[in-house]
Amino acid sequence: MKTSCDLKIEHEIASVVEIVERRTISFLRDEFGMSAQSIDRCLHQKERVLRDMTAIVGVGSKAGLYIAFSYDGSLIRALTALYTAGIDVGPGEEELYARETASDVVNIIVGNITADLAKRGELITLSPPVLVVGAQTIRGHRDTTIAVLTLRFAEGALDVEFVGPKILFDEQLNYRGGMS
Repeated sequence: MKTSCDLKIEHEIASVVEIVERRTISFLRDEFGMSAQSIDRCLHQKERVLRDMTAIVGVGSKAGLYIAFSYDGSLIRALTALYTAGIDVGPGEEELYARETASDVVNIIVGNITADLAKRGELITLSPPVLVVGAQTIRGHRDTTIAVLTLRFAEGALDVEFVGPKILFDEQLNYRGGMS
């Protein structure tokens, strides 16, 4: 069941959102056996609260932006258990493996979109993931757009947040100043 807020964003960002949505849904289904129970899309201005663990990558293209995969604690624990099946995870190492899982998932999904975008004639670059643990807030400038795709699974929710324009932020998503 799909519901939708009207996403009025630039064509380049819209194409990245569409590709990341498709890749995320298929990756979680094919690799983890998880099917989204619902998918919501919404556009926010200025501020968003992140979930328990968030992996963020910078995507450089004509419409550069940041993409944040923000996981409920229950979802990242379920993904980590599946991702590390067959690996002996020692006591106290669960958090390390959860962080690695969060970063690997975003790396694989966003890394794979480069081929899709190349077919469309767009060249993109990716930054290494930055990990944020604990509820944090993304606050943007008045020109900032935050498009959010929320996937709800039986195990918890995942927000895929698209924050742009990228030029407004440093590598920790702090506001840098106006665009020149």
